[in-house]
Amino acid sequence: MIRHLTLILITLLSLTAFGQNEHKHVKLQEEIKGKRYELFIENTDSISYDIFLKVDTNDFRRSSERPILQTIKGNSRVRVLTMVKLNGKPGKYTHILVVNEVSYALEIDKDFEIIDFKLDKELHNKTVTLYTKNNCTICPDAKHILTKNKISYTEYNLDQDTTNYSRIITEFKAIKPKSEFNHIPILKIENQLYNNIKSLEDFIQALREGFN
Repeated sequence: MIRHLTLILITLLSLTAFGQNEHKHVKLQEEIKGKRYELFIENTDSISYDIFLKVDTNDFRRSSERPILQTIKGNSRVRVLTMVKLNGKPGKYTHILVVNEVSYALEIDKDFEIIDFKLDKELHNKTVTLYTKNNCTICPDAKHILTKNKISYTEYNLDQDTTNYSRIITEFKAIKPKSEFNHIPILKIENQLYNNIKSLEDFIQALREGFN
């Protein structure tokens, strides 16, 4: 409820003071790499701003379906959304960007980030490994979930870690010889592999299983 009221307040103040998509210092930027579209917010001012970004489209698969509520620090450029264009689609989308000067602490936690394990602290010291790729749309949120819940982990980016790629494949096949190495991210907790992760909900369920 507090977050919803805060969002309404930000929207009203921003539309009154600045006008949608017309802020002097805060701009939405787009980078296109093949089918991958990355949206950034750049703040060229010296102070921080709260932003509300809502993207509507039927042409993309997105890293987050929810509106984005985030604080953008002064003189910074932050990636806020990754989208992958669907086959046969023209790649169109519309957006609403609302900006307001920060004058209070903003709560930006998403519902899926808060995971109540109800475990002793020492159980959070399990060995956790996350296998990612550059085009993985849910990997940034998956890593944020681990960090938010104070779970230490090691990341292997399979697009960059070419030296250990063969070792990773061998290890994967040894643990799950009948499974396909085709879904990213892959989560490893101790000696248990979770490779059928197609959404953040699947990732959270794997965490629950791995820490129980």
